[in-house]
Amino acid sequence: MSIWNDLSWVEGIRTPFFNFFFYNVSLTGYPIFLFLFIAFGYFFWSPQRFSRVAMLLFISAVINSFLKDLFQDPRPPADFMLDEGTGTSYGWPSGHAQIAVTLWGLLAYELKNKLISIGAISFIFLVAFSRMYLGVHDLGDVVAGLLIGCFILLLWHCAIVYKIYEKFDKLSWFFILLSSQFFVHLLYPAHEGHEISNWLLGAMTGWFLGASNLEISSNNLVKFFLSLMSTSAVFFMMIFLFQLDELVKLSGLMSILYSYSLGLFFSIFVSWIIPRFWKFFNLAN
Repeated sequence: MSIWNDLSWVEGIRTPFFNFFFYNVSLTGYPIFLFLFIAFGYFFWSPQRFSRVAMLLFISAVINSFLKDLFQDPRPPADFMLDEGTGTSYGWPSGHAQIAVTLWGLLAYELKNKLISIGAISFIFLVAFSRMYLGVHDLGDVVAGLLIGCFILLLWHCAIVYKIYEKFDKLSWFFILLSSQFFVHLLYPAHEGHEISNWLLGAMTGWFLGASNLEISSNNLVKFFLSLMSTSAVFFMMIFLFQLDELVKLSGLMSILYSYSLGLFFSIFVSWIIPRFWKFFNLAN
């Protein structure tokens, strides 16, 4: 067994404390944390910045899902696994490592603060190592996830430098987005139990349409409290829509449109409805 696939070393360093620590570090790569973190950042810090973060994460998640289902690389043996949240997904590349780079890397890139950059890089490697420690990815999965995440950030940087976004108006970008999603659907290597997430694609479109510059306007303490309330509403809405998606069983095109519309509504709820709710009470502008 090569160094890229060998996880025999991990059992020798496991302790109850490290099990708890790395399990909680790893939770930051799962959808619930990511959606809630982005929502809170959108409400409390900057709707513009966290809209960019959201869109890049959606793109990164679609790329990762595509690659996993294309290569169908098995995860390490179940005897190593301490994390049961992986479901039936494949191993290569590591989604947690890739998402960690695109999330924390983009924030570090935008904030341009030395201490934040050091913290972001440190946390990225903690997340990547946690996936090996928990026995759900090997070194090859993690390194690939890190490199793909870096490549996505590089493309983002090039788009900023060459002002790609400014070359088209919002309507044009909307059609580019829909066209891209259509071609991803056509090319996606779907097989039983491994189809593209139409919910995720809908959420991407919803955020693009709903993103606004409205900011909760008050002193930081009140703003923090209102942002927590808003994030709590996002949590309950997300759980409700996930359950609704599982509850209603459709097939064919109707299933695609139904799941897509739930994701679309979710992002519009976060990015458009909640800010306008606070604006109605003169708490956002």
